[in-house]
Amino acid sequence: MKRRAALLLLIVIAVATTWPAVRSQQVARYRYVSSYSFENRGDGPILLTEDDMTIPLFMNDQWQSVTISKATADVVREHVDADGNRIAVINLTVIPPHAAINFSITYGVEASDRPKPSIDPAKAGSLSDIPPDLVDKFSVESETFTTRSQEILALALALSANESTVLEKVTSIMDWLVDNISYGNFEIPRYPNETIAQGAGDCDDQAILLVTMCRALGIPSILQVGVLFSTGIEGEKTSWSGHLTSSQKGIGWHGWASVYVPPWGWIPIDMTLVKSQDTLSMIRQAPEYGSDIVVAFNVSTQAYVGDSRRSMERLISSELYVSSSDVGASVVQSGGALTEMYALGVTVVAAVVIVIVVLARRGKNG
Repeated sequence: MKRRAALLLLIVIAVATTWPAVRSQQVARYRYVSSYSFENRGDGPILLTEDDMTIPLFMNDQWQSVTISKATADVVREHVDADGNRIAVINLTVIPPHAAINFSITYGVEASDRPKPSIDPAKAGSLSDIPPDLVDKFSVESETFTTRSQEILALALALSANESTVLEKVTSIMDWLVDNISYGNFEIPRYPNETIAQGAGDCDDQAILLVTMCRALGIPSILQVGVLFSTGIEGEKTSWSGHLTSSQKGIGWHGWASVYVPPWGWIPIDMTLVKSQDTLSMIRQAPEYGSDIVVAFNVSTQAYVGDSRRSMERLISSELYVSSSDVGASVVQSGGALTEMYALGVTVVAAVVIVIVVLARRGKNG
């Protein structure tokens, strides 16, 4: 689907491959403030479309609840996109020449730890144990997940040829990624064949490659993007020929794979935000089970890579300059009053990259 310009539709942050574990509580409350300044340095006005004025609303389920507690522009409409993501349209229209408009949104977040399944290889199921409707929906070719690539298909088949269970097939792909793909950050998301050719990729690049090879084998998989709350995150970066400046404090954007592995169902697989290089341990210890990671949106059919690249090209060729600031705070009860614990500490972010889809923020992850 075309979700090209989403005023905040998401981002990404390059997160270091080894991140300090933060698991201080099972139930957590956070405040996330995302602020933007859009500066028109040209002689003519910049007219915003409805897509340009779209913001993410995150996901709500039994493990997390995300609401908008404050916004400096009215929300005029809410809806759900083709990948099931909640989004809203805000009331912004035109940036006058040689002027800037500012916008901020404050999210209230409540999250709890998710139960970890007991992953036992002896109990793993086969491809025939996957519901056919999931295969039909989440194992198909898309703009981002290029399953019809002969290079991708041949590699996936070769890696899994001697494996009988879905778990074995998935871990064989993960083993190859660990051995052949190092961590490296780029300004825009990369297609699977590019990550292979470069031998490097950040969190969403490696997740996209994993998802694509799983899909090529008929294993349902998607990319998930979310935020990590941590006092160790602090950074600022200017990119895209100076058109984009972003800063983060206490919060970072991250991407990982979600793969259907019978009999356990959908499980998160994180190739970068883990210390272990043992693939079974990586699966069992996935940080996405913790309350400090909150899911923002799923990528299944949308043109995640292509839209991001078109956005960068359009922004660089325009007179628009964008600055964004993300601040995450843990809200705790102290002495009968709510206190915000803002992020402090050393910088552990490898790089900070925000991808704007026209005027939007879109995921290029850590």
